[in-house]
This record gives sequence, structure tokens and C-alpha cells, in this order.
Amino acid sequence: MSIAPLSRRATTAALGLLALLAALLTTAPPARADVPAFELLPMVPAGADHQQKLRAEVEYWTLARMAATGLNHESQDATAPPAGWDNLSKPWPQKQGLISRTAGKLFMVYTDVSTGAVSTSSCSGDVVTSGNQSVVVTAAHCLRIHTPLDIGFGNVLATNMVFVPGFNGASLPRNTTSTALPGKDIAPYGVWGVTREWITNTWSQSADWMLGRDMAAVLVANPDDPRPIEQVTGAQRIGFGQPQNQTNHIFGYPTINERNYYRPGNVPAALQRTFDGRSLMVTAGTTRNDPVYYNDVMPGAQAPGCSGGAFLQNFDPATGEGLQVGVFSRYDDPGQIIGLFGWVQGPNMSSTHFGAEEQAVYSAAAAASLP
Repeated sequence: MSIAPLSRRATTAALGLLALLAALLTTAPPARADVPAFELLPMVPAGADHQQKLRAEVEYWTLARMAATGLNHESQDATAPPAGWDNLSKPWPQKQGLISRTAGKLFMVYTDVSTGAVSTSSCSGDVVTSGNQSVVVTAAHCLRIHTPLDIGFGNVLATNMVFVPGFNGASLPRNTTSTALPGKDIAPYGVWGVTREWITNTWSQSADWMLGRDMAAVLVANPDDPRPIEQVTGAQRIGFGQPQNQTNHIFGYPTINERNYYRPGNVPAALQRTFDGRSLMVTAGTTRNDPVYYNDVMPGAQAPGCSGGAFLQNFDPATGEGLQVGVFSRYDDPGQIIGLFGWVQGPNMSSTHFGAEEQAVYSAAAAASLP
């Protein structure tokens, strides 16, 4: 069975989808405090064979599969703007502060619900404090997408997912066929299998960005380490209903340059840059609130692959600590006459701001018992 990244699908198909949806868009409903989280089918169910299935999930991700899924589709690595990296995006130093341990890269296998076809993709996530010390938050679309008429992104569900906190792709070779598993140089805190997953109730009904609420929480476990992940990496604090229009930071692993708004030829030379998926990047700036989707929007240059990345308030660069109040969801381009076209790529980054529905998702994951 061939496995190809979901993000290789043609941008034109996605744009066709957005044009179709534009006529349907009215406004996103406000989050309701009484809406429970929606739990997807567990990737690694509890039972006598739980550890065996957890190990199989983790060991699926050989060096060859990680490289094919988690690096860009070109033959060259990231390139900085002519004057160097800036606040639109810049690499975060390895092992600098808490965020270098809690932020990580997600690798997923998607299964098409309609056809059974398999593809792969990557996202970003972050470890947050919880009672069971095992919660990672990300974007719901990293787990489930169902666009109308299956156009563009299709009807897919993640059926295998691992989280690599502190992922460092500097030594991950391109085009490798190695069946070896990643070592500490690539996965310094191990590879953690996703066992259970929750998304917002809104996303469970409209998994296509049309109604927003693009957030998920997952439980993770490591077949080679009995400790919960928070005891290994630490965790960021998490907050809900926090003030908007603040100075914030977004952390993620931008990878795909096909939909990189700041790619060469699309913006002035001084702003041009490319990404490779190897390194954690940070974007810093002041946000504005989107009154329709309750999102936080800020100028930012991170390509796809940063989906689900941590959106932090009150971030201290010296300690790497902040308050996570959202996750990156999609792009925003105010220059588009039909705003939905700017969701595919744009000069701004739009993050889901955690409210009541996101709190329900987090609470469900944080209160869940571990196998």
C-alpha cells in the first residue's frame, strides 16, 4: 500500500472547495458552555493487548516514514529572508526553556472514511498540565477532516498518530529507506503513541473550518517509559476565556512550501523564506480578535505543518514558559475578496482561542483514566 502525504493534494482542489463553501457561509455560532466534548474511537484501546498495540503504533514510524511525512517536498532545507529570520518566523533554539521540551511534532496516518485509502501528514502539538499528566493539545483537523462533497481535503480520519516532543530533524536524512527507529538525536524525549482523542462537539459536526472550534486533546503513552509525559518534558499551563488582542507567540513545525504564503515569487524578496519541517519555529506579535470565529489573528510566516501549534500568552523567552490559550488553525488573507480563499494560505495566522467548548475537550482528556 502506497502512503503519500495528504498535503500533496492539489491546492486548486482546495480552492474549489472554498469557492463552493463561500456561498454557504453565514456566521459561526458562539461556543456553548453546556456542549460536551466528542471522543473519537481510541487509536489504542484499553485491553490485554494495549501495550502490544501501543508499541506497534510507535514502531510504525521508522526513519523512512518520518522523513517522507515530516520533511518538505524539495531537495533543500529551510532558507531565511535576506536580512535573517524575524518575528514573522524564526527558529527556536534547541533545549532553550520549557517550550523546547513541551512543543513537538505529530506524525499521522490518515484513512479515507469512504475509500479506505491511506495517506500521511504532520502537525504540531504541546504538552499541557493535567491531572493524569498525559495530555497533548493540537488542532482538531489534525485528527479529522470532512469537507463537503469530499472535495479538497476529503473525508479522512487519523488512525495512527505519534507525538515527538522536542523533535529535532537536523539529522533526519532525506529520501532514506531506513527501517531503523529514531534515536535521541531526533526524538530526545522519546516517541509517544496517541491512545485516546477528543475534539470539540462543533468540529465533530462540521470538520471543515466553517464553524470554527478547531481544537483537540489527546492522551499519549510511551511503550518504553512507564512515566507520564509531563514527568519527562514538563508542561505548559493552559487557560480558557482569556483576554484577546494581546502579544502572543505561536510555536510549530512549518513544513510544506506549496502553501507557504511567504515563498519566493509570492511576496517581496525581503520577506521570502522557505521551511523544511526539521525545526521548531516561533512567531511573535500582537493579535486581533476575529469576532465571527472567536479566533486570534496575527501576522505570521509559518507554512502548513504548524497546525495545532501552541498559541501562548505571557510567554517568557528566558524560561520558555507561557499560558496556552489557543492552537493554530488556519490562515487569514484580508486581501481576498472571498475570505475563504485566504484560509488556504495568507499573510496572517488564525488560531482557535480556547473557550467553553475547548475547555470541555481538555477536561475530558485531563480526567480520563490511563490503561
